[in-house]
Amino acid sequence: MRKISITIAIVLSVFIGAAQEDTTKAKELSEVVVTGQYKAQSVKNSVYQVRVINKERIVKQGATRLQDILRNELNMRFSQDLATGGSAISMLGLSGQNVKILIDGLPVTGRQGVNNEFDISQIDVNSIERIEIVEGPMSVIYGADALAGVINIITKKAAPSKLSVTARLHEESVGSEYGIKQGIHNQQVGLSWRQKNWEAGGSFAHNYFGGWKDTAIGRELVWHKKDQRLANGFIGYTNGKLNLRYRIDGLDEVITNPANFSPFADRFSGDTLAYDQEYLSQRVMHQLQGSYFASNRLSFQVQSSYSDYSRQVFSTTVSKKTGTVNLDAGEGRQSVVDFTGFTFRGTGLYKLSDAFSFQPGVDINIDKGKGERLKSGSNRVNDYAFFITSEITPSSKINIRPGLRFIKNSVYDAPPVIPSVNTKFVITKDIDLRLSYARGFRSPSLRELYFDFVDANHNVQGNPDLKAETSNSFTGTVNLRKKTENNFIWTVQAGGYYNDVKNLIDYVYEQGTNDARLYNLYSSKTSGVNLTAGIKHNRWSISAGAAYAGFNNDLYENDKDLPLQVWSAEANALVSYSFTRIGLDLNLFYKFTGKRPRYVMSGTDVVLSEQDGYHMADLTLNKKLFSYLAFNAGVRNLFDVDRINSSFVSGGIHSNGGLNVATGRSYFASLIFNWNSK
Repeated sequence: MRKISITIAIVLSVFIGAAQEDTTKAKELSEVVVTGQYKAQSVKNSVYQVRVINKERIVKQGATRLQDILRNELNMRFSQDLATGGSAISMLGLSGQNVKILIDGLPVTGRQGVNNEFDISQIDVNSIERIEIVEGPMSVIYGADALAGVINIITKKAAPSKLSVTARLHEESVGSEYGIKQGIHNQQVGLSWRQKNWEAGGSFAHNYFGGWKDTAIGRELVWHKKDQRLANGFIGYTNGKLNLRYRIDGLDEVITNPANFSPFADRFSGDTLAYDQEYLSQRVMHQLQGSYFASNRLSFQVQSSYSDYSRQVFSTTVSKKTGTVNLDAGEGRQSVVDFTGFTFRGTGLYKLSDAFSFQPGVDINIDKGKGERLKSGSNRVNDYAFFITSEITPSSKINIRPGLRFIKNSVYDAPPVIPSVNTKFVITKDIDLRLSYARGFRSPSLRELYFDFVDANHNVQGNPDLKAETSNSFTGTVNLRKKTENNFIWTVQAGGYYNDVKNLIDYVYEQGTNDARLYNLYSSKTSGVNLTAGIKHNRWSISAGAAYAGFNNDLYENDKDLPLQVWSAEANALVSYSFTRIGLDLNLFYKFTGKRPRYVMSGTDVVLSEQDGYHMADLTLNKKLFSYLAFNAGVRNLFDVDRINSSFVSGGIHSNGGLNVATGRSYFASLIFNWNSK
């Protein structure tokens, strides 16, 4: 800890006084969005309500994980799975199973664990140009798992210069723990090249998290050690009419879970053993995208991806007497599960007139899985869809986009037709109104249908007879953006949503045991309102917001003594100030996550469980050192939050009476290198 503080002071004292980086261009680019659009356009012109987190803000936060970036957003919450080392997300009160994670518009394969949620910590933050968030069902365009919304990660492209080199060194404590084998040690290097119509590039990152000891005793860790290697490469060609791009992303991750020595001697050897586990994840994702503009009225786009994801549980025994490590031959202690995913999307856009355009498309998704924990050893789900949307603009102040998706699935009873309609109305030059309705659905995944997790502590069964979850969802937002003559920029957004979800998939537990099985249990309703406001003026930028969400399901309605709905509040704020002359930015990020009540089944009884609220805040500074070097440092988790009281844990199977949300107050420092040829 002290070493990091000294390093910060030395670097600042040596390099104070350099010029501030010009971020005008980055700010302009951040206003352009592509998620769900017919063509790239500004946030203001989009018929969808899109939130954008740009590269400038990502750098200011000093983020090492996607969770660090998204944690400050309203209507988003996170949980840490201490059993598997993963980080999960919820949005609009719905679990991460209902959040579609995209990279450049294509889904990522690799939902894991018994909770079937994608581990957002497996995405390389260094490769992110910006993040586009659309709340509410996007099922017509993006299919299953987009019931709560879409998070589209837009990756970096080649810099305008002929040759560009980037690098980053990041050091961070984990709470009060820091050292060679403790804390966070990350390194990244990237290279890109552009010549006329061609571009190419790639990067490599090594992320090391030494785990968090905290109150754990012996060999155990509260949060497990994680070692990641991430690499990517891309090549692209464009000539104005034809655009082609190929990208490859790779992940190699090892999560280490050391155990304490058993109090009882092994009955065969007489030795005392510790039963360690490692979780080994590997993913390779290929993307191929192309577009062709036949005329100013007709264009085509093709997107395809293939992902291969492997998850291995590798268990060993460690001898207390000799330190010898051997393979653990116990039941369910070794397993390998492989998942492959293929996606093909093809769309055509035809502009019939200035007032009417339509876009038909096909969407094919094929998921396969094999391994010891799948029911038949090898399983497959094929999903075929045809969708069509249109954009009707009878005037410059009205935009109406209806859509239909027709679905055929090989194993589950999908809704045959999914409708949606999104509208945007320009009330004045400064005020816009957006209203939308969508029918959402979430298909049962391979894991939910066929995955069985059986070992000494678990007996969790999938269910091949599950139905798809469906929803009717309504959203509305009013946006105001006004720039005054004295360079004040005011923004205000007020919005609300309502989701009515049927056939929710959840676990039924056998009382007094670890046995659980998935069923379509009940219907659920979530609703909420939110208000955000911001102001920018010269060196200052201030924004703040609040949200209030309500939840209820069939469990409430079956017991007349329970309230119809329970509520939870959130609030956030971002304050940024630039010392222009010395090229220094100071930033404060704040988020309040309110108490979360929830009714759950305990045997045959319905009981109220509750998760405490908590405050999180980060303080960061950014300093431009030379034309090619920058310094980033700060304090994360100012309020020193680690564990909160909770009578349930997201993912109930690992419930233990509390919830670990962070590792306490930590300190970080980064050096960022960015060189561009002239």
